[in-house]
Order: sequence, then structure tokens, then C-alpha cells
Amino acid sequence: MRIKFFLALVLVCSISVQAQIRSDKRMTKTNAQEIRQAVANSLPIKRVIVYSNGVAYIERRGFVSGNTEVNLSFKQSQVDDVLKSMVVLDLGQGRIGAVSYNSSQPVTARTAEIPFSVESKSENSESGDGGLAEVLAQLQGAKVVVTSAKGTATGAILTVEKRKVVSKNKDEEKTSLPFDYALVIASEAGEISSFDLNEIRSVKLLDEDTRRDLNEFAGATASARRRDAKTITVTSEGNARREMIVSYTIAAPIWKTTYRVVLDEQGKPFFQGWAIVDNVSDEDWTNIQLSLVSGTPISFIQPIQKPLYRYRPIVPIPEDLKLQPQIYDPESGSGEGYGEGYGSGSGSGDGQTTTVNVTASTQGEKFESTNNNFIVSSGFKDTGVSDALINEKSGVQTAATGAEIGDLFAYNIEQPVTISRNRSALIPIVQTKMEGERVSIFREDAENNQPRPMSGLLLKNITAMTFEGGSMTVLDHDAYAGEALMERLKPKEQRLISFALDLGTLVTIEKKEDREPAQIFKAAGGVFEIHYFRTDKKIYKLTNQTDRAKTLYIEHPLREKWVLADSSAKSDFTTARFYRFRLELKPFETKEIAVAENLGMKDSYTLASLSPKDLELFVSRKYIDETIRAKLSRLIDLRMQINQINAKLVSFDSEIGAITADQARFRENIEALAKTPEAKQLIARYIAKANEQESRLEQINKERQTFLSEKERLERELAVEIKNFEIQ
Repeated sequence: MRIKFFLALVLVCSISVQAQIRSDKRMTKTNAQEIRQAVANSLPIKRVIVYSNGVAYIERRGFVSGNTEVNLSFKQSQVDDVLKSMVVLDLGQGRIGAVSYNSSQPVTARTAEIPFSVESKSENSESGDGGLAEVLAQLQGAKVVVTSAKGTATGAILTVEKRKVVSKNKDEEKTSLPFDYALVIASEAGEISSFDLNEIRSVKLLDEDTRRDLNEFAGATASARRRDAKTITVTSEGNARREMIVSYTIAAPIWKTTYRVVLDEQGKPFFQGWAIVDNVSDEDWTNIQLSLVSGTPISFIQPIQKPLYRYRPIVPIPEDLKLQPQIYDPESGSGEGYGEGYGSGSGSGDGQTTTVNVTASTQGEKFESTNNNFIVSSGFKDTGVSDALINEKSGVQTAATGAEIGDLFAYNIEQPVTISRNRSALIPIVQTKMEGERVSIFREDAENNQPRPMSGLLLKNITAMTFEGGSMTVLDHDAYAGEALMERLKPKEQRLISFALDLGTLVTIEKKEDREPAQIFKAAGGVFEIHYFRTDKKIYKLTNQTDRAKTLYIEHPLREKWVLADSSAKSDFTTARFYRFRLELKPFETKEIAVAENLGMKDSYTLASLSPKDLELFVSRKYIDETIRAKLSRLIDLRMQINQINAKLVSFDSEIGAITADQARFRENIEALAKTPEAKQLIARYIAKANEQESRLEQINKERQTFLSEKERLERELAVEIKNFEIQ
């Protein structure tokens, strides 16, 4: 009997296991079909164009079949750019449907209609609120089922009671503990029950609306926390297998360039350029077609993913129909904005220094680099870095071709490129011989007072490609010579580039200021103008302290309204900011070059106020000839005569004032003396004196009128002379 029971048990278990296996196989088959369908409908990245203004063009291509949905995951910060630029194409017989994404409605708007709010605080916060107590307190009146250690009870929430807990120690001293909470509910039978929250295991909401509000609140707060999770779904309807394309632009790190220049023995440069591309996305770029575009197209961010609401005024219901006069305020508006940024960085490093005694072999070689630092070679005989690069045996093959796109320039990477997510790549974009020469470049540095020029090279772009600006490392004689920064270099354009201090050339500057003789004289409208030049001169003294010839460029700053004088050396080139002078220096040679600049100046004199001293100045500086001197002398004579008359009139006024004061004094004295008998003789004297003064006043008035008439005549004559006095 036991054997039969055992066999039956084994049979049942076997049937159950087989059924489970068949079920698992069906589930595995279903899952595999879903996975294959998802893979078949995926759109991998096939093309990436990175721009130097901080955006990237992404193109996805893949094959889909049937009615399909393609889900693309983006960061929250990328969605605005994607929605602004997305292009969706179905190259078969399919039809593109809706492009949808989860809403970005603000949490405050989504939770505005929910009749409660829960702050993200815990019971350990300063207020002591939060947690289950806060949630249940806002669900007052909701029907719940409470399960606790005491059992299960059903009722409506009345309140959450807050209790202060006090305990006593052995010495009967009271100690305050954290608050305790109790849930109070009322059953339909009218029974009120209290449950300590610490003892409650669960609270089940019975009202469907309350459960929906709670779920909506949880979903809204969760979406606000997961701001980087955003899925855009593209739908397409069709039957056959067909190709689908989705393209868009997103923010991306700018691609950077770095160059290497190798100078041969004649100073001819060999040029090699690399591009640094960063893939900071969450997806690998596998065998993509990569292009790098040099230029700055206009790009901006517009927040279009977030629902926008128009403000609508709230109009109250009128209490009556009384009409009153309307007063309208004038329109006005103001705005204010402020932005601030700050960045900092630091770095450090250390290492051990080991002293090694080196004995130079007979095969050693001593040579001088471009910046005149001497290097002693150890007799290394293998192929050097510069030789390998120049002879194109480096194993580095450029993978880019150039093409213009309007005002932009693109480097199209010919071979497929793979860059894993959160990785960067260094891609060779150019490797070619260039035209150029070793030079030294001097630009006066008033702050540091550096008497040495910079070692550099004159580089000419003989290719048809545009080289984006970037850093440059220079190698000379298989040795590191220095580093430089290069701005964007267009085809056929040449650029000076400096990478080290030239210790073999000395430059001193002598400054002089002068005033050139007057060049132009003008007289019109009663104003005499003298035009001349203020001259600033700099004498550059250049000394080649080495035994090899040098080419040196001097960059002299351009100043507004200043021009090179005729006596100055002529510039070989003129840039937007500098005059550029080229000089050839033989070994141990010293040369001088004078750069003189003129600033146009003007002195103005009013003809009516010219003095003899002014005329002497004009004559001594040979501003005027004899004819003009005679005319000016006539003007000055008239002016002097008028001045003499003015002086005479002033003296008349002073004399009249003095007489008037005396007569006032006489009157006061006569009034005072009239009361005394012995005043008759003194009064007679005052009257005689007053008569003399009255006669003098009559004479002054006559002479004054004569002088005024003469002054008017002279002023008319002076005005005519000034009007007719012109020099062009």
C-alpha cells in the first residue's frame, strides 16, 4: 500500500513538474518574441555631428515591421532640444503616428486639486511632524480599516492625538521624551476607539476617491524626484519591414582640437591635428558615422516640454449695476535679471628626484633648439619622433576629409567610429606638411618689461581645410620645444604662433615725443586755426646674440586716430590690432628700427582776442608769411586801440564815482555845519569845490561821448577786417 501511495505521489509530482516546464517554455517563448520584437524595432545611433557651439546632431536608423512603437530615453535637460528639433521619417509604406512623452506638468499644478499635502519630513525633524501621523491627520473623515496588535477595527478617522510622554527615573526626576501619537476612529455604531501609532500594523483606505488621491499624490511627487527619466515614444503604422529614421539635436560637449608641429632642420613645419570627442550620453556610439563641424550656428534653449498656462484675471460677480467713472493708470513695465558664475580648480603632484651620473659618449651630440636652450644628446640612434612623423611612418592615418557647409566647415570621419558611453576619444583629423618658417616675435609688454621676444613660427595653411582653434605642442630636433594656442586657421591663411621665450635675442626700446611744425593754417568766421602733428617715436634696438641668422617680427600696437609718420619705417603687414614689421638679423648683428606715429592736433585762436605775444609766437615758429603778418598786425592794432579806449572809459567811470562820493560827503557836512555860526566860510569852500567838480563832470561826459564814437568806429572796422580775413 505504501508503495502504491509513493508511486502515485511521484506521478503527481512528475505531471506537475512537466506542466510547470511547459508553462515556463511558453513564457520563455513569449518573452523571447517580445525581446526580438523590441530589438527589431530599436533605432541605434548611426550618425553623430558634433558642433563647436555646444550641440550635437544625432541620427538614428533602423528597421521596423508592423505597427510599432519606438521608445527613446532622454535626460530631462535634453527634452526641450529634442522636441524643438526632432525629425521622424518612415522610408517604407508606413505612416508616422503620434510622438508622445510623459507630461512635465509642475508638481504644484498636479497636486493643486488633491485635498491634502504631505511634506517630506520625518518624526526626527525639529517640528516633530511628518510620517504616518501627518498623513492620517489630513484624511479626517475617511473610512479606514485599522489593523493593530489589539485586532482589527473599521471606522472613520476623527483625529490624530498628539501626546507628551514623561518618564521618571530612580530619583523621581521627570524626563520629557519625544511625542507619541494615537489614531482616533469612530465606527458606524458610534464606538470611538484609539490606537497607538506604534502598535498599528496597517491602515487600509476604503474610500475609492481617497485611494485615488493618495496614488495621484505619490505619482506626482515621484515624477518630480525622477527628473532625469523621460521617454519619448514614436509610433508608426504599417505592414512590411521598412527603414525608419529619427534625428534631433541635443546639448553636447564641444569638440576640441590639439595639434603637433614638428620642425625639421630648415625650420619647415610638419603638421598633425587631433580632435577630442566626448560621449557623455548613456548609450554607446558603435560604428557610427562621425562628423565634426567648425563654426558657430545660432542655437538656444526654449522650455517647450512644460505645459504653459495663460494668466486669466479673476472677475468677481457684481453686487449691483451701479456705474462709476473709470480711471486708467498709465502703462508701465520693468524687468530685472542677474546671473553669476564661479569656478575654481587646483592640482598638485610630487615625485622623487634621482641623481644619475651621466658620462657623455664620443657619439654624443650638442645642438641648439629654437628657443636657444642647449640640449646634450646621449647618442640615441633609433628613429626619432620627428623623423617618424615627417616620413609618415608613425602608423597614424588621418580619418577625416573636409567640406564647407555654408559658412561652416565639417570634418567628416571616413571610417566608422566607436565611443563607449561616458568615454572620450582622440581622433586624428589632419597630417600634412605645411609652409612656414622659424621666427621670433616681439610685442612690448609694459607690465612685465620683458626685453626678450618669443620664439615661434609663421605657419601657412596650404590645405583646403579649416583648422579649429586649439592647443599646439611643438617638437624641435626630436625634443619638446614648447606649447602654443592657435586660433581658427582658414585655408590660405597664415598665422604667427609663439611657443617659447627666445633667449638669444635682445630688444630695447627708446621712446621720444615731439611736435612737428604746423602743416595747415585756416582762418574763417573770426577763428584762426593752426593744424600740426604730435609725434610719438619708438626706436627698437634689436640684437642677435647667436651665431645663426634670424627672422624677427615686431608687433607695434595700433592706436585710434594715430597714423604712421612719413619718417617712420613702413609696416609689412597690418592686422586689426598691430602694425607688423619684419626684419632679418645676421649672426651677432644689431639693428635699429624707428616707428613714428602722428596724432593730428589743432590750436584755435579768436581773431578778436589776438595779442602781440600771439603774433610774435606765430612769426617765431614761421606759421605765417609777411602778407598774413601784416593783416594780423592791422587786426591787433585795431584791437589795441579799442583796448586803450576801454581803459580810458574805465578811468572815466572811476573818476565819476570818486566825484559822486565827494559830493555826497559835501552835502552831509554842509547839513551838519549849518547849525554853527562859524561854518559859513567852510560851506563856501565846499560849494566852490562842488562847482569845479560839476565842470569836470561835464568835460568827462563830452570826452566819453567822443571815445565811445571812436570805439564804435574801430569795432566796425575790426569786424570788417575779421570778416574779410580768410586763409584756406
